[in-house]
Amino acid sequence: RWDDTNTEIFLKICVDEVQIGNRPHMHFTKEGWKNVISKFVARTGVSYNHKQLKNRWDSLKKEFSIWAKLVEHQTWLGWDPVKRTVIASDDWWERQRQENLEYLKWRNEGPKFLDMMEICFKYVVATGYMALVPYAEPSSDNEVSNDNAYAQMNEVDIEVDNFEDDGSSPQENNNVTRGETSTSQARKRQRPSQKEKKKSAKEKLH
Repeated sequence: RWDDTNTEIFLKICVDEVQIGNRPHMHFTKEGWKNVISKFVARTGVSYNHKQLKNRWDSLKKEFSIWAKLVEHQTWLGWDPVKRTVIASDDWWERQRQENLEYLKWRNEGPKFLDMMEICFKYVVATGYMALVPYAEPSSDNEVSNDNAYAQMNEVDIEVDNFEDDGSSPQENNNVTRGETSTSQARKRQRPSQKEKKKSAKEKLH
């Protein structure tokens, strides 16, 4: 009885509870489960008890665990966000088939509702899990790896970090600051001190 519609609603509710802190560790708190049960019946009209919803949670967690093992440490893999498929060669899929036949169910399409499943389970079932980086139309001769994609993203971050809000670099700002400081110091040196002012006043009186 768990069709795609009810599964999507269930996962949306679970994501809400995760994000507000009602799943501090591997499982929902009592308050979290109470909210999941009440929200699910309110949105679907289906009255499932805690055990039934917990069973669905566990089955989705198991499904995500298998997916995580498939892509874990495979940093060169790509993800087609349009087709929702892993981009890999036939030889790679053949090696996965020999390791675990369950992997093959995602050869033509990845897990449904993957984004929500990552929020719910990636810190629960997989220590080395890393979401695949989307990229478009790679060729077999020039595949873009996750490592390269992340490196490019990091380079962009570095470039952004090297600029201030006004668009200038810290070095430019430092130069301006140093220039302003030097000018200010020169002006200070040109200004007479209080002693010099008093001495000048006394000389005028005499």
